[in-house]
This record gives sequence, structure tokens and C-alpha cells, in this order.
Amino acid sequence: MSEPSEHRQALTAITFSNIGHGFSHMFTLLYATAVLYLPKVFDLPYGELLGLSSLGLVLFGVAALPAGWLGDRWSQIGMMAIFFIGIGIGAIVVGMAMGPTLLFIGLTLIGLFASIYHPVGIAWVVALANKKGMTLGINGVFGNAGSAVAPVFVGLMIDYVTWRAAFIIPGVLSILVGAGLLLVWKAGWIRDVTKDRTPTGTPNSSAFVRVFIVLTITMACTGFVYTGLTNTMPKLMEMGLSAALAASYTEIGIFVGVISGLASLSSIFGGWMADRYSARSIYIVFWTLQVPILFTIVSLSDVQLLVAVLLLLCFILCFAAAENMLVAQYTPFRWRAVAYGAKFVLALGIGGLTVHLAGSLFDHNGNFGFLFVLFGGAAILAAIAALLLPGGRLVTGRILTLNS
Repeated sequence: MSEPSEHRQALTAITFSNIGHGFSHMFTLLYATAVLYLPKVFDLPYGELLGLSSLGLVLFGVAALPAGWLGDRWSQIGMMAIFFIGIGIGAIVVGMAMGPTLLFIGLTLIGLFASIYHPVGIAWVVALANKKGMTLGINGVFGNAGSAVAPVFVGLMIDYVTWRAAFIIPGVLSILVGAGLLLVWKAGWIRDVTKDRTPTGTPNSSAFVRVFIVLTITMACTGFVYTGLTNTMPKLMEMGLSAALAASYTEIGIFVGVISGLASLSSIFGGWMADRYSARSIYIVFWTLQVPILFTIVSLSDVQLLVAVLLLLCFILCFAAAENMLVAQYTPFRWRAVAYGAKFVLALGIGGLTVHLAGSLFDHNGNFGFLFVLFGGAAILAAIAALLLPGGRLVTGRILTLNS
């Protein structure tokens, strides 16, 4: 393949992957805002309706492992096309639901097909990127832009159109993007990747077990805290913001969206740090910073609440690029998507269970106080576990060992 066509392939593939990251976050968070309104439609309590999404969110993580295996063994591009078309169909089913059964089926389909993105799409980006940390950081911005768009879009649809449009319109758009990816693939503009564009280097094998143990713990904690926070954030805003700040679903959605959008910029900063500093330092600093906020956030209101949620999201997103680089560094290319699949089985699978827990605790206690105490404990555990990481700085093509 000539250099221009290699560059075109990389640019096209990374573009589709970035769009996919945005869609994966957007589609799995549409319901978190819509469910604020749905008790009026289906005459069911908030917690019970929120729980309808839990299986889909569990599959969002658990199904990532077989999705990664298929991406490694069959086709990255083919799996991405299935991802776009599948989440589109699931969203349309939710938008057409006349009762909780179809809501549950549609949300489960969204989670199942969304599980394809992270193991396949991120492995695709890592293989094609020259500056892996920065490219992953930019990819993270797209993912969190999806998180930012979802609540604003849903709020607007509820207030000015219909809640059903909040799912049907994105569903149709995603199917069209999937069809476009298939056309580009057929035209030969992109091909499946068989090796890293820039070598990742050979890791210190003696550190492998330590890295595996730490990533198992921290990824589980990330899924627990991040998924729990993003899915309860609209309800936190509804309860914690005064009517002067947020008197409609659109205004709640705007606050959630703006916070998610601003926090997404920290992904770029995290990518910059991942190219320069050790994953151990990044993990310890940003997990530790979360602890006092998690223990106190439910007592905050208005501007204090907005600042606290923004800081939490920023701190979580700052170590995402370093985490993905660690997975790439310690995994052969042939097993890269499977490794990312295993990562997201932990992170997103546990996150799905968190949503079920959050709904149950809210219906029982009327607040999220105990839930966020659990989140604070998880942050402490992750910070302690990060002490076991090697101190090497991951850079393109090699590892600089600072200490281990």
C-alpha cells in the first residue's frame, strides 16, 4: 500500500471510529435523561424504569469480549458496520415502545450492539495511530461529546417534539452511517488492519502480572463509578438544582450536556499526559482527587453541585488514555481487540449492574447517598491498587523504565 493510501485509510478509519465512539456513549445515555419523563408515560416508578436498562448496560460490557474476538478473527470494519446498524435498530425499537417490555428489548439491543465499539473501535485507533496517547485523547473527546449531546437532545425532544423522537432520529442516523461505512469498505477506501502502523515496543514481561492485577481492579472501579455517575447525573441535577436554574427537561439536559462537553476536553489533556508520564502517577493522582468529592456530592446543590460533577468527570477521563495505552503495550496485536473486550467486560459490565443498584437504592432511600459512599470506597481501592503499577513511561515504540 502506498503512503498516500495508507494515510487515507488511517484518516478514514479513525474518523469512523471517532463517530462510533460518540454514538456508543450517546445511545447508551439517551435513556438516562428520557427516564426522568417516562414515569408519566408508563405509570411506573423512576427506579423500576431505570432498571430496564441494566441488562443492556451489562451486555455493553460482557458482550465486548466475543465482539473483540470476532474483530480480531473476522473483520474490524464488518463489526463496526454491525455496531452502527444494530444500535440504530435498538434505538428505533425503544422509540416505538408502547410498554415496558419493548423498552427493555430495545435497550437490551442497544447495549448488545454497542458492546462492539470499545474492543474493536479502540483497537482500530491504536493500530492506526502514530501518536497513540494524543489520538486516544481525541477519540475520548468524541466519546464524551456523545455523552454531552445525549441529555441536551433528549431534553429538547421531550419539551418540544416527543420523547420517541429522541430515539428514532438517532437510530435512523446510525443506520445511515453504518451503510456509509459498508460503501466505503466496498470502494476500497479502508481495509482491515493486520499490524500496528507504529510499533508499540516490547514490554517488561516481569511486570505483566502486576499490570494485569491492577488493571482488573481499576477497570472494575472505573466502570462502577463512571457508569453510575453518568446514568444518575440527570437525576442528581433534577434533585439538586433549584427551579431558578433548571425548570424543564431541556434545561436539565443542557446542564448535563455542558458538563459532559467541558469534561471531554480533559481527555486531550489525559492523552498528552499519557505520552509523557507514568500510568502509575496518573492513576494515583486522579483517583485520589475523586475521593472527597464522592463522599460529599449528595449534600451539594446548585453551582457547588455543578462544579463537583464537572471535576469528577474530568478526573475520571484524565486517566482513560493511559489505561488504553497500557492494554495496548502489554497485548500482542493478534489479541488486541480481545484484550480491550476483556477490559470493557469489567468496566462496562459492572457499570450495568451499578445502574440496577442505583435504581433500587433510589426507590428504597429516595436519594443516592449510600451509592456515592460506595463510589468513594471504590476510588480509594483503585488509588491503592495503582501503587503496584510499574513506573515506566509508555512512549511510541518502547518503554522508558523510570523504576519498577
